[in-house]
Amino acid sequence: MTANRIATRGPAATCGQPASREPTSTGEPTSTGEQPAPRAGTTERYESLARFYNADERRVRSRELDVGLWWREALDGPIHRAAWVSDTGELYLVRLGPPAEGGGRVEVLARVPDRDRLERALAGWRERCGEPRSLRWLRTRAQRMRSSVAAARPARLGPRRPPSARTA
Repeated sequence: MTANRIATRGPAATCGQPASREPTSTGEPTSTGEQPAPRAGTTERYESLARFYNADERRVRSRELDVGLWWREALDGPIHRAAWVSDTGELYLVRLGPPAEGGGRVEVLARVPDRDRLERALAGWRERCGEPRSLRWLRTRAQRMRSSVAAARPARLGPRRPPSARTA
């Protein structure tokens, strides 16, 4: 594996040695339908990691690539873990710490359709993770990914209409 590739196996993630999370089941009921992508300019947030996983069953079954455990703004500020869910393409951030201090909250930073695009966009993350303002660095790259994915989507020409009896 090259130094720039995100690892898919190993112990719990650190900045230099990410690991994968095998799919686990919380035992809680999950939604059977896919979640629609949020509107442009909105941020998808969840109060807990369990709510994040349970909102879309694909997240529970999916392989997950950890992308650093020590993302922070200030040296003494809260720590965040970032990971990418392969089945949904979501790059998310979870704040670590006790729930009373905001720990466990999840924010979807971007949807990245494939691992290669993720790795290109986050090249150099191991050197940044853990440093002061590293969280800002990650958010900036996530914003660029959102912009590039949105630009690649074809524009809809008009409202979709169900097929009529003549066209069906």
